[in-house]
Amino acid sequence: MQLERIGVALRPRTAMEAMDLGSAMLRAHARPVWTAWFAFTLPIFLLCQLVAWFFGMPWLGLLLPWWLRPLFDRIPLYVLSRAVFERAPAWRETLKGQMRWPWARTVAMLTWLRVDTHRSLRMPMELLEGLSRSQRSARWRVLSRPLGGKAGGLTWMCLAFELVLFISICLFALWLLPGEVLPDSMRDLNQALTLPAFKHALVWIASGVAYLSMSVIEPLYVATGFALYLNRRTQLEAWDIDLTFRRLRERLLEAGVAGVLLVACLGWLPPSARAADTHPTPAEPATKVSIVQAFHQPVNDRDTVFASEAAYVYRDPAFGSEHKVSRWVPRSWFRPTSHPNGDASFLSAFFGNVASGVINVLAWGVLAVALVALVVFALRNLRVSVPKVERVMRKPTVLNTSTVHEEVIPADLAGAAGELWHNGRRREALALLYRGSMLRAAAALRMPAPVDATESDWLQYARSIEDSARRERLIAIVRTWQLAAYANRYPGDAEVAVLLSGWPAQQVAS
Repeated sequence: MQLERIGVALRPRTAMEAMDLGSAMLRAHARPVWTAWFAFTLPIFLLCQLVAWFFGMPWLGLLLPWWLRPLFDRIPLYVLSRAVFERAPAWRETLKGQMRWPWARTVAMLTWLRVDTHRSLRMPMELLEGLSRSQRSARWRVLSRPLGGKAGGLTWMCLAFELVLFISICLFALWLLPGEVLPDSMRDLNQALTLPAFKHALVWIASGVAYLSMSVIEPLYVATGFALYLNRRTQLEAWDIDLTFRRLRERLLEAGVAGVLLVACLGWLPPSARAADTHPTPAEPATKVSIVQAFHQPVNDRDTVFASEAAYVYRDPAFGSEHKVSRWVPRSWFRPTSHPNGDASFLSAFFGNVASGVINVLAWGVLAVALVALVVFALRNLRVSVPKVERVMRKPTVLNTSTVHEEVIPADLAGAAGELWHNGRRREALALLYRGSMLRAAAALRMPAPVDATESDWLQYARSIEDSARRERLIAIVRTWQLAAYANRYPGDAEVAVLLSGWPAQQVAS
């Protein structure tokens, strides 16, 4: 392996440091990763939506892109695996390179390994190393022994991030609606949910939001898993030590060993040959090594001697066999276990494959319960009760929204409010105008004034008035009171005079 061409600092890292390295690699090569991602996944996503529309099952538009994630994960892994050893490929090169990668393991990840929570760690091993079935099983046991729990935790963490991003986009769309029209919007949404066409459109919108969330989180998931794989390879094969010795050899050669040999050789050459050798020849370009050659295992067809020795070791019954040893040991719940990095702790021994499997089952159950609870909560809260005009309620004596402590509305409402206004009591004047106008509007609508009616409720009632002039005047009074009560913004004298003229400030014979 040509480790001199690697573009990251090789050193043993903890799992969290390796994940941080993966996010840094993704940031450094963000443009080629997401360009190739959208060039490959967006047509497939649109094709999934077309299939869902053709069969009349919109939920397929949500299910199919989620199920095809192992296929999509090949794109960021291809870009990052080449960006580690050489330049990052363009999106056209990435798409062409998919044909040269093995597809059997991708099919396995789309079928019986689809719910495998270790996919981020398993994919680099199966796509980059190209091992046989028996070697792949042994190799996976070595790679996943200390990282099984970390890879499973990474899967659930990215799933949680994606769910948070999906909900955030939906809530942001709701926040764009004004608060006054939100009840109407929820009521219209409740009514529209009974229409099949609207249900289909809503599912397609949700599919688009889910695709955007996946496009943000999934490359990060692949990058962090690939960094865990590189870190584990560094621990097992001592890449950092190997690279240090290679660089040391290069420095020694450049420092003098090569110079001594060159002088000794030139001493035996004739003068003409020595003069010809004074002009250095350009260095030959390094041979380009493919990514399969860069990540290949020591067991390969090129090294026949090593392959034969490895085959002999595999045939030895003492190798790979299990031995049962019984001995007396002191009873201790917190017995330290050996760790490749020397980090001996009870947690690292506990979070193995068995514990990670149990945690995965429990996490899937918790996720299912959370989704069911979220759906039930959403269905209950989407039922917005719209106040009906013909409901019967007790007639209040005083509206709670008024700041005037008078129980009786004067007959000359316009005169009383105008007098308060000219005396400098502007808030009390507008409160009296608002309170009296709402009582007269309730009488015009032949309904008792609700004791708990808010400004938004009166805006709803105002839309029930058939006369457009009266409707607009009543809405203007409500708006003026809102600006004065909550924003301390008062109208001018001319605007108040307009509000006090005509109904409902003045009794008009109908």
